[in-house]
Amino acid sequence: MSVVTVQLGQCGNQVGHQFFQTLMSDPTSQDDKKPCLGYHSESLQRFFHDPQDGIFHRTEGSRAKVPTARAVLVDMEGKVVQNVASQAKKSGLWQYDKKQLVSRKRGAGNNWADGFHEQGPLVEEEVLERVQREVETCDAFAGFLTLMSVAGGTGSGVGTRITQVLQDNYPHAFLFNHLIWPHGTGEVILQNYNAILSLAHLYQSADAVLISHNDAMRTVCSQLATTAKQNVSFQDMNKLIAHQMSIALQPAHLASSGRRPSSFGFMMEHLVPHPEYKLLTLRSVP
Repeated sequence: MSVVTVQLGQCGNQVGHQFFQTLMSDPTSQDDKKPCLGYHSESLQRFFHDPQDGIFHRTEGSRAKVPTARAVLVDMEGKVVQNVASQAKKSGLWQYDKKQLVSRKRGAGNNWADGFHEQGPLVEEEVLERVQREVETCDAFAGFLTLMSVAGGTGSGVGTRITQVLQDNYPHAFLFNHLIWPHGTGEVILQNYNAILSLAHLYQSADAVLISHNDAMRTVCSQLATTAKQNVSFQDMNKLIAHQMSIALQPAHLASSGRRPSSFGFMMEHLVPHPEYKLLTLRSVP
C-alpha cells in the first residue's frame, strides 16, 4: 500500500527530507536475514518508487538508478525545495523527482490568511496535478502524509488549503497530517494565530493529526549525549522527529505469525476509531 507524501513549507520540506533519509538509512537494509530484507523492501515500497521492479538495493560503485520518493514538494520560495532535492541526490541512496517541485517567487509573509486565501489558490491546481501523477503510479494507493509547520505562513496557510483540496478530491483516501507545533516563545509574532487557525481547519479535513512539539523535541535533543554540550540545532530536532515518524509509519511486521506488514489504512482505523478523536501524540522509549 503506497503513501504519497506532500511536504509543505520550509519546515515540512526539511522534515520530509530527513524522514526519507532515515528510511533509506534503516540498519535492516544491511542485514542478511531474509525477514529483515523483506521488511525493509515493504517499508520502502510504501514511500518510494522502485526503479528495479521491487528490488531495493544499491551495489557499491554501481550507477544503477536509486529509489525516488513518492513526494510532492511545495513552498512559496524555491530555495528550500531546490536545496532538499539537491541534498537527496547527493546522498546517492535516493532522490526526489524534480518534476514534483512546486514553488513561487515570494513567501506567505508568516501570515496564515495570506497563505490560505492568496497563495494557496494560486498553486492548488499545480499541486493537484503533481499529486495525481504520483497517485496514478501507485499499484495500491493508501492515502496521503502531509508534513508542515503551523508557525509560518506557507506551512500553516498554504498547507491547510492544500489539505482541504486533497480531502475534496480524494474523499476515500486516508489523510494523515503531521504538524510541527511552534515553540512557546518564538520569532514569528503571528505564530499563535497561525497555529490555532490551522488546527481548527485541519481538524475538519484530516483523518488524523499527529503533533510534534518543538519545545519537547528540543528538550529531548538537549539530553542526548551528542548534543548535551552544544546548542541544539533545527537539524538535530528534524532528525529526532524523522526517527519517531519512521517508528510509527513503517509497516508493522509480525515474522513469528507469518502475517504481512500492516497497511496504512489498518493503522489509521485503529488509531482513529471515531471521527471526533483525531489528535495523536507519539512517544518512544527510550
